[in-house]
Amino acid sequence: MKRSVSDSLIVFIVFIVFYFFAALSGLNEHWVSWASTYSSIGLDELPVALAILCLALAWYAWRRLRDANASHQQLSETVEQLRLEAEERKLAVEQAQILSDTKHEMLEYEYLRSKKLQHVRLMSDALAAATSLDDLQAISVKYLKNLMPDHTVAVLFANKTFENWALAGAWGEHKDKVYPNVTLEQCQVLQQGKAYIDSSNTQQMLCGNANLTTIKSVACYPIACQAQYFGVVHIRSERLTGSLLSKEDEQRIIAVCNTIGLHFNNLQLRTELSMASNRDELTGLLNRRGLGNTLKREITTSEQQGYEVTVAMIDIDHFKNYNDSFGHQEGDKALKFVAETLAKNMRARDVVARYGGEEFILVLPNTSKIIAYKKLKMLIATVANDSELSPDCKRAITLSAGIATCPQDKSSEEALIKSADLALYAAKKRGRNCVMAYKVASSKVSATKPSAAANIIPTKQVK
Repeated sequence: MKRSVSDSLIVFIVFIVFYFFAALSGLNEHWVSWASTYSSIGLDELPVALAILCLALAWYAWRRLRDANASHQQLSETVEQLRLEAEERKLAVEQAQILSDTKHEMLEYEYLRSKKLQHVRLMSDALAAATSLDDLQAISVKYLKNLMPDHTVAVLFANKTFENWALAGAWGEHKDKVYPNVTLEQCQVLQQGKAYIDSSNTQQMLCGNANLTTIKSVACYPIACQAQYFGVVHIRSERLTGSLLSKEDEQRIIAVCNTIGLHFNNLQLRTELSMASNRDELTGLLNRRGLGNTLKREITTSEQQGYEVTVAMIDIDHFKNYNDSFGHQEGDKALKFVAETLAKNMRARDVVARYGGEEFILVLPNTSKIIAYKKLKMLIATVANDSELSPDCKRAITLSAGIATCPQDKSSEEALIKSADLALYAAKKRGRNCVMAYKVASSKVSATKPSAAANIIPTKQVK
């Protein structure tokens, strides 16, 4: 457009200059007088033609100027459109980048979220398979660390009496500053029975365990079920923030703590039920069900380590007459007395169980037949002597016992118990208040005095 304007101005200026030059110099008159000689070829008309040419050039210049203006306008519009398109493309690229970053963040968030959910599911499965408190504690610490790897966390669990909560695991930058033990009086969570969150800065927190120079925020969550507080999850940070965890993470941790508490409670109930099902209610000794696994385990261990296990079947003599004479309440007292006396005179590894009614059974690991005989003889004498002096017994109580040894006599629990029972029957037949041993040679229980080598003889009956 600039070039068109320049051309038009040049033509116009040249025309004006020559026009005034011709007017001032009389050039037209000179031309007419000179060109009259050649009027036959039209030279005298040349100024008119030049004038028309100038007009044509002026018109052409005007058209060029108008076209140039139009082209300039169109070019401006095109440039503006290209600028807008470029800005739109730039904006689209920026939006695409933002969407890509957002999508990446969402994918990363969903990945972390799914990973945490997977940890929660794996933790639930592992907790369900745990068979002891130690297993539950170890599993809980492991998966809580997976759920909160970027925080300083301490996990504390209660002892059996729920008087002290001891550190089971800690991780993070300040793990060396957590307290190894807390009591009910020292912990806000245990006192209030709910989560404790505090960002009131150093030396002002209600939680005494958090009042350290660099700690500004704490969050603690109880591991509980049915008002029983099995543990505490303690989180701390140097940042002064309203919440150490996001709302979703906090809800997840609370749910996880409740799940852990539920499994602790279930294990406690299972233990209590197992104790109830494996223990005799009257005497507190193992019952026949509880004895089965114990005897089987001892026989297996004896086979592996190469030692003997002796089983003794014990029966209270004339216990029916005792009940008929003094009543069942006194009979129960006598049963408890015998149970306590037997248990009191056993080694830590020995097992005493109530087999049923007035019958008791002893499992004596790493005990030969001769040693078992001597032990049973002593027990019978002890029960007889102590019962005469005990206020729980109305008369002296005597016992009859039969013993059998694994692997010398039998190698299975059922056969061993049956052999000891046959020996007990022989002791009763012998006159009660004595010990008899099962003899493999005749597949019977000998009612006669055993050989000197065995040194197993019936005891003298207490009158």
